[in-house]
Amino acid sequence: MKIHNIRKERYTPNFCADNTNIDKKSGEYSDPLMHWPLRGAAFTNEVGEALRPLIGEYATLSWAPALMYIGADVYDKYKNNSTEYSPNSERCLKQAIFQGMASIFLPLVAVKAGQNILSNAGKFGETKLSINAQENISKLANEFIANGKLHVYDNKDAECTKEFVDKVKNTLEYKRQVKSTNPIKKIWYFMENKLNVNKEQDIEKYATETIKDLIEQRKNIINPSTSFKTGHIYNKYIANLKLGQSENVAIKSTLSSYQYNKMLKGRFIKTIGGFAALGVAINPIDHFVENVLIGKVVNTSIDKIRNKQSKFTK
Repeated sequence: MKIHNIRKERYTPNFCADNTNIDKKSGEYSDPLMHWPLRGAAFTNEVGEALRPLIGEYATLSWAPALMYIGADVYDKYKNNSTEYSPNSERCLKQAIFQGMASIFLPLVAVKAGQNILSNAGKFGETKLSINAQENISKLANEFIANGKLHVYDNKDAECTKEFVDKVKNTLEYKRQVKSTNPIKKIWYFMENKLNVNKEQDIEKYATETIKDLIEQRKNIINPSTSFKTGHIYNKYIANLKLGQSENVAIKSTLSSYQYNKMLKGRFIKTIGGFAALGVAINPIDHFVENVLIGKVVNTSIDKIRNKQSKFTK
């Protein structure tokens, strides 16, 4: 469960049950799990996912404190009813559903939707492609580099370009067909497909320009001109050599870094989209989960089960 707004107030579900902690001034119960800095642990996964375009797989680490906080909160609500120790499985179930939907699933969907929507800003640039499409092609280019394809196709520019463009077409077609069995990837591909529609000719053009640029940069590194030696790319290559990398590995590292840096602007834009969507959606998410999902669906289901059990025991 996440922020209601950026102030100290926190949206608290009315079915909540908490630890024994009485505020000395008001005399009312105050949940210690709602106090900062402990409270901040619940936000780490959302912040991490919003920052994923910039920090990559490191965003996964942001889930650890959030899941630990959610687990502690669910257990606390199972164990305590406000100021009384009173274990209750129904209360635990409600809090688990609330946290699962309001802290994990729906905020994640909101962040990804915001990133996908704002990724279309890339279509107003020279490439006419969404940022997501450019990123996908860039990732494939880095794989191409890592697999040593540029070295294999040395002085065979046409063959190298054809293989890379074909790889891009096949990979993006796979994503369009949503063949993955991973449910998270299916959701991700679905949002990409629905929110980021790109023309195939624009994809082919960008893929061709990308691989030709890398081929050219590799040639410049191997046979640098006087002016190229003063540039950032060659200096990065020399720095990699000084780190003990072989010539081939240093070239790969330099080109991968070059390709990654080309996408920094787009990653910043997607990050802004993720944070913006989260800020807009979080209050409606809390309201929906508390009043609709818990208030109507879950409570109604629990009442029906309870009624059936009471009839059975009579």
